Amino acid sequence: MERLLKILLPAIFVIAAYACEKNDTDPTDAIDIPEGYVLVWNDEFDEGQIDPQKWTFETGDGTDYGLPRGWGNNELQIYTNSDENARVGMDGDISALMITAVKHAENDYTSAKLTTNGLFSMRFGRIDVRAKLPEGQGIWPAIWMLGDNREIVDWPGCGEIDIMEMLGHDPNIIYGSIHYVDKENRKGESQGVFEAPGASFSEAYHVFTLVWTPEKLSFMVDGVQYHEVAIEDGMKEFLRNFYLILNVAVGGYWPGYPDATTSFPQRMYVDYVRVFEMEDFTPPAPPILNIEEETLGQPLEPNIADNAIKEGFEELGNLEVIAFGGGGEPYIDTSENAIDGGLSLVFDFPGGSWGGAYFLMEQPRNLSSYSHLVFALNKPENLVDAEIKLESSTTNAALFLKDYESTPLTNGFVEYAIPLSDFQGLDLIQLKIPFAIWNPTDGNGTFVAATVLIDNVHFANL
Repeated sequence: MERLLKILLPAIFVIAAYACEKNDTDPTDAIDIPEGYVLVWNDEFDEGQIDPQKWTFETGDGTDYGLPRGWGNNELQIYTNSDENARVGMDGDISALMITAVKHAENDYTSAKLTTNGLFSMRFGRIDVRAKLPEGQGIWPAIWMLGDNREIVDWPGCGEIDIMEMLGHDPNIIYGSIHYVDKENRKGESQGVFEAPGASFSEAYHVFTLVWTPEKLSFMVDGVQYHEVAIEDGMKEFLRNFYLILNVAVGGYWPGYPDATTSFPQRMYVDYVRVFEMEDFTPPAPPILNIEEETLGQPLEPNIADNAIKEGFEELGNLEVIAFGGGGEPYIDTSENAIDGGLSLVFDFPGGSWGGAYFLMEQPRNLSSYSHLVFALNKPENLVDAEIKLESSTTNAALFLKDYESTPLTNGFVEYAIPLSDFQGLDLIQLKIPFAIWNPTDGNGTFVAATVLIDNVHFANL
């Protein structure tokens, strides 16, 4: 027996040493690194939990980040950091990040939004994300990026790169897009479309890729390029650093909203995220940020909103006018055609996409003592409908113009008097947006180009 142990022990030691050597190998050795690149950042989601050194959560409804409620897109979900909405788990034999949209009640949804903001950003290189997507009417998964100066310059001046977006009602199509501010302070964008050649994006994993150089942005699926954008003068956003974002939204102007066909929960599985840099590459210095050049919309005169407010009505205090949208936000001006005071305010909508503008009060105010919102519009006949939206610090509510009768005034204006009780669920004690008009449409529901004059906005007891 002693002789047998002397023979076996060296063999056991050799086996154990080999096992230790095998286990100590770098797990990134198994990653397929594209030729001409080096791996600089990755998450394989194989540690059983979300790594807080790589990912952080954005939570809430968007208002904590300076956006209108609904993350600027009128989305329905509240983002959380709950395991119910984001965790690492198994999809068959694949360990993956799982972002899950959950329905709790009618118009009550939660989901998750993970970002690398403040932890990791990049400028030029290649990003590969292998994922399987959710589906269903009103489901909106996205793999995307924002400029890490977004807290300094408003979107889209920070730049946005959508590596992948899918509208859940059509799981065979994905979109790759960019958004920025062009030379004329208008919204610039470019979008490519890719159709799955086989199994839909909700049925199988696919690799979504961005290849980014100082000259261009290229979008690929499973190694097939389907969109390319040259980085031209006036696109300085794409010469600066961006951070990564993974999320699943519910509803919004673009995807529409869940209906009876939409099942929950819906889940996006992310197998891995890998970021590569080009070998022996020295990037050019990033351009100096010029906030005025890279802010959407023309510079506005201070207190321009006052031209729309009834003279002598001072309950709203100082107001700022903010335009926002996906290309349909209005150009803002004034007109001598007015019914109250010398000027009215002009919202010139370009049509073709969603957008609007709103008045933002310097501080939330209590307007619960009033019964009606009153305002006058001068609008073209082809503008049949629009959303009139009010917002408090915690809630918002929108109505449709077509549902209300108007009273003719002079100079082509008509007056609306809308009961504040119709803005159901709105907290009038902490009102911060006392007037907004969004998404003018024609009789077919198509976003319409329209010049709208606004005047005599006030609150009254009728």
